[in-house]
Amino acid sequence: MSEPARGSLRARYVRQLSALTARRLAQFTPVNTYTLPASRALIDQALRAAAPTLRGTTADRVRHGTIAGEWVRGPRATRTDAVILYLHGGGFVAGSAAGYRGVAARLSTATRLPVFTLDYRLAPEHPYPAAPEDVAAAFGWLMSRGHRPGRIVVAGDSAGGFLAADFAISHARAGSAPPAGLVLFSPMTDLSLALAAGFPGAADEGLLSPGLSRRAVAHFTPAPYDLRPVRGMPLPPALIHTSDTEFFGGDGVTLAERWTGAGAGCALRVWRDQMHAFQVLPALVPESRLAYREAARFVSSVLDTTAAAV
Repeated sequence: MSEPARGSLRARYVRQLSALTARRLAQFTPVNTYTLPASRALIDQALRAAAPTLRGTTADRVRHGTIAGEWVRGPRATRTDAVILYLHGGGFVAGSAAGYRGVAARLSTATRLPVFTLDYRLAPEHPYPAAPEDVAAAFGWLMSRGHRPGRIVVAGDSAGGFLAADFAISHARAGSAPPAGLVLFSPMTDLSLALAAGFPGAADEGLLSPGLSRRAVAHFTPAPYDLRPVRGMPLPPALIHTSDTEFFGGDGVTLAERWTGAGAGCALRVWRDQMHAFQVLPALVPESRLAYREAARFVSSVLDTTAAAV
């Protein structure tokens, strides 16, 4: 089936309307300890509206030492042989497992797997390396519960996509067995924003702007870095979804090129006319549901591969 020449009319309308409203408001909003509490609550509320939790979903709150999050099982999540570790977006300064419950429910339903959404520590209260440390701790905790690395899929969107790929690279650098695969929705790749600045489609983004992104990243780390896997690392296969009209579109394409350049498998899908992280907007963007189905097919394929290798 050929790739559609344009995104759906609804997706284009949502992106353009958001660019005229949310983006204009967000680009001038300060990102600091005074504004973040209200912004975090507003973001979570918007996410719950754009991705309402599916009927029949169960969500169990987890607190195990420094690890916090939610186990989410969608209405058709009957598999118990593997799990998904999900890392939410929010520019390292916002987002939560509770706000992403509807997203996790859809990914769980599509893959039929339980999803653990991690509440990693947020900046500026907890700057780098707090979030990467939490991701590594959560992966280790899942292994301690009997899940082998090859039966854990790590997924994330935006900043969460960055953390997922960063974990895979750090994990590989240590020579550790890789997770089964990565599912990355609109991942950030270069925190200096150089890739975003050079991407023509960034100007058509419906939400993010250079100023907003730069302010958020600065709270995460004063020394922005980019993701550069090295050839020969034991990297997992990855699925990367990005768009030709989103702020971090160039990041997703470049990360895919670097992943394959390092010798790892990577499937790249560049969606047409979508705003950043459109997958977390299933109530608004029809293509979101297609993205979950593609993710489910990828997850099934990598888990079938690891099962065959045992």
